[in-house]
Amino acid sequence: MARMGYGKVLIIVVLLALSGTAGAQQYRSKLLLNPGRALSESAAASIDELEARFADIEQDYARASAGSQLARHHVQQGNYEKAIAYYQSALSAQGLAPIVQADLRRELAEVYLHTRQPAQALEALQALGSWETFSDPDVLLTYGRAQSMLGNYLAVADCLDRLLQLASPEQQGLYQRMVVLAYGIQDYQRSAAILEGLLEHYPGQADYWFQLVSVLLKLGQHLSALDYLLMAQWQGITFSQQNILLLAGLHATQGNPYAGAKVLEQALDTGVVAESGDHYRLLFEYWLQARERERALAALARAARLSGDAELFLYWAQQLMEQARWGEMNGVIRELCQAGIGPRYVGRANLMLGISEYGLGKKAAAYRAFANATLSGGVNTQAGHWLTKLESEGVQGRVAASVSGPCQAAAP
Repeated sequence: MARMGYGKVLIIVVLLALSGTAGAQQYRSKLLLNPGRALSESAAASIDELEARFADIEQDYARASAGSQLARHHVQQGNYEKAIAYYQSALSAQGLAPIVQADLRRELAEVYLHTRQPAQALEALQALGSWETFSDPDVLLTYGRAQSMLGNYLAVADCLDRLLQLASPEQQGLYQRMVVLAYGIQDYQRSAAILEGLLEHYPGQADYWFQLVSVLLKLGQHLSALDYLLMAQWQGITFSQQNILLLAGLHATQGNPYAGAKVLEQALDTGVVAESGDHYRLLFEYWLQARERERALAALARAARLSGDAELFLYWAQQLMEQARWGEMNGVIRELCQAGIGPRYVGRANLMLGISEYGLGKKAAAYRAFANATLSGGVNTQAGHWLTKLESEGVQGRVAASVSGPCQAAAP
C-alpha cells in the first residue's frame, strides 16, 4: 500500500465510501494529514469520474478527502469558483483534525486572496479562532496578507511581530515571504530585521545582502548600507555593475570619494562596470571630490571621448583653462570641432578656442575665433569683450558674415 500512488489511494477510498466498506477508515489518517500531495497522472485521469460521483459520497472523511483534492485540482486549472465550492464542502465534514482544518482554511483563504477577496479570506481564517492564537506560521502569514490587502497595516505589523516570535530564519521560504509582506506595507524597519535574521543563517546568499542594503537606503541609513556592502565584499559576494556603482557612490557620499573612485576605477579596469561616458564621468566627479586633479582630468577625457558629448569636451577644456594649460586646451577644442559639433555649441567652442589661442600668444588666430563666436548666440558679449581687448593691444581684424575656421557647425 505504501507504494501505491496517492491518486489511486483516493479513488479506492471513494469507491469504498460509495460501497459502504468499513475498511475505508484505515485511510483517514493518510489522506487527511497529507493535504499537500498532488494527484498523480493516473488519478488525474479519473478526476471527471470522481467529480461525477462526488455527490454520492456520504462518509465525512471520504467526502473531505475527495473535496480537498478536487479543490486543489481546480485551483491548478484556474477554476477558482469550483475550487472554493469544493473547499467549503470539504470543510463541512464532521470530525476533521485541527491541523487538517487549518490547512484547508488556509488554502481556501489563499484562493480568496488570489481572486482579490480579502474579506472572505479573513472570514475563512476566523473560524480557526482569534489570530493571536494561531500557532501555524503559514496560517499567520496568510492572515497578514489578507489584512495587507485590506489596508490594515497596523494589523499586518502585529502579525509580523507574532511571526518573528514563532518562526525561525531556518524556515527560509517563510522568511522570504515575510520580507515581501513587510516591504509591501513599507515597514522597512521590520523588513531589515527579517533580512538580518536571514543573513545570520545564510551569509552566502547574495540576494539577502543587497535586499537589506536596499531597505536600509529606504530608511535613510546610508552609512549602515555602506557597512553591509563592505561586509558582503568581505564574505566574497559577487557584485553586479549596479551594486558596484552603489558601493562607489556610497563611499563618495559618506565622505570618502577617494575610496569610491578606487572602487569604480578597479571595476572599470576589470570589466565589472562597462566603459561608458556616464561611468567615466562619475569617476571624474569622485576624483575631483578627492582633489586628485590629474586623475580627474584623465577620467573626464575618457568620458568625453567615449561619449562624444560636446558638453564634456567643453568642460574638459574649461578644466585645462583653469590650470593655464593652453596647448592641451587648444588640442581638446580642435578635437571636438574636428569630430563635428551642433550649431548650439559653435559659439562656445570658438570662444574657448580663442582663449586658448590667446594663451598661446597667437593673437591673430584668437581674434578670428572670437569674431566667429560673436556670430552665434549665447557668448556674444564675452566674445565682444575679448575683441575689444585685442584691439586695445593693437590686433586688427574684421568680423565676417559667417563662421569660418575649424569650429563650424557640422553639416546636417
